[in-house]
Formats: sequence, structure tokens, C-alpha cells
Amino acid sequence: MPRSACLLIALLTLPLLAGTSPCQAARPCDTLMPPTTKGFVSIPDATRLRQDFEKTQVGQLVNDPAMKAFIEDLIQQLESKLGRTDSRLGIRPQDLKGVHGGEVALGTIQPGGDAKQHALALIVDVTGHAEQANKLLADIAKKMKDKGAQASTRTVNGVSVTTYVLPRQRGETETPKAVYYLHDSFLVGVDHEGAAQEILTRLLDAKQKSLKDDAAYQATMARVRTAAGDSQPHLRWFVEPFGYVETLRAAAGGRKKRGTDLLKVLANQGFSAIQGAGGFVEFASGENEVVHRTFVYAPPANKTGEKYNLAARMLKFPNSKELAPPAWIPHQTTNYLSLNWQMKEAFEYAKSLVDEVAGAPVFEDILDSLKNDPNGPRVDLRQGLVRHLGERAVFFTDYRLPITTTSERWLVALTVKDSTAVQATIDKAMAADPDAKKRVIGNHTVWEIIEQEAPVEVEELNIASPGFGEFGNEQEEEEEEDRGPLLSHAAFTVGFGQLLVASHMDYLEEILNRGAGQQALDNTKDFVMINHALTKIGAGQDAVRYFSRMDKEFYPTYELIRQGKMPESETLLGDALNRLFGPEEKGVLREQQIRGDKMPDYDKVRVYLGPSGVFVQSEDNGWFVGGCVLKKPADGMEAAGPMVSRRVNERR
Repeated sequence: MPRSACLLIALLTLPLLAGTSPCQAARPCDTLMPPTTKGFVSIPDATRLRQDFEKTQVGQLVNDPAMKAFIEDLIQQLESKLGRTDSRLGIRPQDLKGVHGGEVALGTIQPGGDAKQHALALIVDVTGHAEQANKLLADIAKKMKDKGAQASTRTVNGVSVTTYVLPRQRGETETPKAVYYLHDSFLVGVDHEGAAQEILTRLLDAKQKSLKDDAAYQATMARVRTAAGDSQPHLRWFVEPFGYVETLRAAAGGRKKRGTDLLKVLANQGFSAIQGAGGFVEFASGENEVVHRTFVYAPPANKTGEKYNLAARMLKFPNSKELAPPAWIPHQTTNYLSLNWQMKEAFEYAKSLVDEVAGAPVFEDILDSLKNDPNGPRVDLRQGLVRHLGERAVFFTDYRLPITTTSERWLVALTVKDSTAVQATIDKAMAADPDAKKRVIGNHTVWEIIEQEAPVEVEELNIASPGFGEFGNEQEEEEEEDRGPLLSHAAFTVGFGQLLVASHMDYLEEILNRGAGQQALDNTKDFVMINHALTKIGAGQDAVRYFSRMDKEFYPTYELIRQGKMPESETLLGDALNRLFGPEEKGVLREQQIRGDKMPDYDKVRVYLGPSGVFVQSEDNGWFVGGCVLKKPADGMEAAGPMVSRRVNERR
């Protein structure tokens, strides 16, 4: 996603944005962006952001000499990828040094509201820096000439507008263009002529409708402003989710994969009720390294009855104070998520979503087959499991050393009301699965599933003919969409009043064998610190709580990138990246997007990464999200030592 990378580049190059103290212009950039803006990032004062960012431990990490080679190489890699895609502005963050006099903003625009169109716009308040801005435009002109661009200049309502038409590169379906103008202390660069005109129109006429007039934008900004009080954000952002994804697709040359269009399905199923998300980010704010506040704007689609339509009715997350970690969760846990969710109702509301994704009414057929097929498990999923589900889900992780593609371990726990009935259902279902192996651990019956090797493929008889349809083509398309099962290995049981699903049998065994009297996660120093910090920024009656030891959470991913093995990773993040961005050809690995050959040893990184936490509160018009990152305590964050497998220690 090249436009998201723009923000990463900006943050990594903050030290290069040093300049004089800005003089604020009268017009904020959200009044210049058109209503068709689908993504917006604003830095009100880049100098203040840089100065406060450098006070944080993450800022110190970026400036650590040990990180210099990697940071410079990463910036170069990202800029190279941006240059190969649709970003043709020819302006790097460091080029703005001494140029910005106020706000710097990036916008992703959908010109004319056309899903096939996309534009990236940069607006810089250059108040008091006209000379530097003109020099930058001259530098851009030279860069464009060196790239073989054809330049033309015209006057629009008294404003000199220069357009560069760049040579089309191999694989590009559009002729790249870049438009620049400088007017009324604003420097504007856009990679789309129509979008450039829309911004100029608003620059010349303040009465024109703009992003600031968008209802979702207004609602998100108003909510986070109320939560922030007198605090001034270093960064503001806004996204209209469905439109933003459309612009990403358009920028990538259109939707590539055949089969079900999940974006369309989600809109049809009522999830378009989520009209926007936006927030504030602050650095070095009091005791916090980072504070972020976000509002997801999703006003009720109906005035009476259900709040949302169809599958979107699944979005029911009751607020509660009962979010503390259960005592059976290990205190060395890497991260911890607790979610209140009306799971029983959500299961039923998923019916229309499953049917639309499948393209046929299969939901009830699947349940009926599980219950009545003589060759199936003969389990009644509704009566044996779903009706016993509670309203709380817990997720947590750790990892094993040394770091490999299978090091990450996770466990999901769903509260159940009748443990005996649920265990009986699991036993019956697993007994019918040839890949399931039964074990007994203490008083618990545990089932492990390990995906068997796929059977040898044989050529199937093609019976496609008039009246039967193109079975061969349909199968080919289906195979291209198939990326394998979500879980290649897992372990199941019922314990502690929960349905427990773990990624690794040894992890589940450790949890079940956890002795009484061991330290609880919620009594560890860093967990208490995060709870206190979240309470100060508004946590209390929440639907979601999240806690992370970032120095541990990032370690597996960091090492796999460093080893060049991220595409092979079986971590949750690695699998998600492979499913989202992997090639369509079966059996072909995704190319790793970031080279890790210049990454320093992780011990030089972990000292800068403190604990973090997030809370989510359900509200009438959506969800408020608050979070923070704290400094890493010098004397350590938990009673336990480095994250290692306890089983290894026990053997010793």
C-alpha cells in the first residue's frame, strides 16, 4: 500500500524536517481537500512533531547509530517502491526541510467519486518560506526533466500551474502525471489533473464544499477532540474505509483476483455503516511516549429495532468492567486481548455473509450436513456449542526460542456456559476427523489436528458441454482463490470454563498444567502501569482491552525479516500478509517487501520498546479507541526473565 508507506517514510525522516518555527496560515488543509478525499494525514507543525518525537524512546531508536544503516536503507527501499507505483510527485519528506511554514498534509482522493480513479495530493503551508518553495519547484523541474517528462505550464484564474507528463514504464496502464502550483502560501503537488483542479478551486473559493464538511470527518474529529481536551495532536488522520480501499485498488491497476469481491460483499452486508475512522496522535505527552485517540464513526442504519443490517448486526460489543486477565494466563505472556462480544447472536447473523461469499445458501446446509450426514460427525453445532457460548473472548501469545517460522504460539479462549456439553460436542466432532489425535492431560481431553499432506492430484474428467457449464474454468478459478486452511495445526479442549483453541499442543499443555499460586499477568509491573495509564485517558467500562510487551511482541517478526523468512512465516501476521499480498499462483511464496540484511541485532532495539495498551468503548454512533505507549522501565517490566520455553527449562 504505497500511500500508507508515505506516512512511514515521513516518520522515519523526521530529523530531516528541521526548520524554523512555523507561522500558521489561516486556511487548514482539510478545507482545501475535496469531499471525495478518502484518506487524510495532517501534521500541523512538523518542527514540533520532530522535536517531541525525538524525546521518545522510539525517536531515540530511529536516531541510534546502530540503526542508521537500516533506516537509510529502509527509506530507500520504500521510496523506490513508491517510485515504481503511482506516486510521481518527486518530493521526498527531507525535501521539505526549510520549506514548510505550517501544516503539511497528504490526501488520497477519488476524483469525481469514480472507483476507477485515484489521486495522491500533497499540500504544504509555506508561509514565510516562499523563496525555499520556489527553489523546491525548480529542483522538481530538474528531476522531472531528468526522468524524460514533458512539461507544460498554463494559467488558471491567475495561478501558474505546471503539469509534467512522464514516460509510461513497463507494466503501467496509465500515463503518469504530476501537477504543481504555488499560491496563497500553499505549495500543492498532485498526481492527477482533475484532483489538482479540485484543490485549486477550493484554494480560490473558500465557500466550496471540502473534506471538512464531510459528516463522517466532522464526527470523528469532534469526538477525538472532546477526548483530547486541551492537548494538541502532532498528527491527525482520517479514512473512509470503503472508498480508501477502492483508491488502493485503482492505484494498483484495478482488482486483480477473480471470484468473490469481499469489499462488495461487506458493503452489501451492512458494514458500509462504518462511514469513517479518524484520530489524533501525540508524542511525548506527559508520562506517555505516545497517546492515540481514534473514533470509528458508524451511526445506526435503522431508527428502530436492530442498529445495523444483515451481517453487520454482528458488531455488538458490550461495555463491561470484567476485562482483567484470568488467573490461568501466564504472566510472561507477550500480548493479551480481551473482547466482549455477543457471540451466540453473531453466529446467526453471519448466515447472510457466509451465503453471499459462497454465492449460494450454504449456511444451513452446512449445519444440516454436520448434524445429519451419516458420513459426517453427526453433531448439532447450534445445540451442542453455539447456544452455550458466553460473551467474552480472550486471545494471547508467546513464542519459543530460537526464532523460526513456527515459533509464535497463540491461544483463543471463548467463555462457555456448560463445559460438559461443549466438551461432548468437541469430542464427537473430533472423533470423526481422521486428522484429529486424542490426548488426555490431567482431567482434560485434548484434541490435536495436524494437516496431513495433500493427496496426489489426479486428472479429473472434464464433462463440460452444452447444458453443463464451464466446470473446468470454475475449478481453475476456485483453485486460484484457495490459499489453504486457516489453521494447519491446532489443539482443542474445554477448561477453566472456556473453549480453548491453541496453535500448538505444547502451549495448551503448559496452560493446563499451570500450577496454582503462580504470578498472575495482571499483577506484573508493566500490566499495572498500562492499566493506570489507560484509565487516565478514559478507560473504564470497555468492550475491548489490549496489552502488549512490544519488546517481545515484535521480536519474532523482526528476526524473520532479518533472516529473509517472513513469507515462510506461520505467524498470524505472516499468514495474513501472504493471504493479502501473495501471488495468485498456488505454491509460490510472496516476495519479502523489506530487506533485513542491514538490521542490527534485536538486543539493540528491544531496549527502546516499552509496554503499550488499548481500550475500546462502544458508543451510540460507533466506537471510541484510546491507547498509549509507555517508556520501558530501566529495571525491567515483569517478574519473569527473558521469554523462553518453560518446557526447555524444566528439562534442564
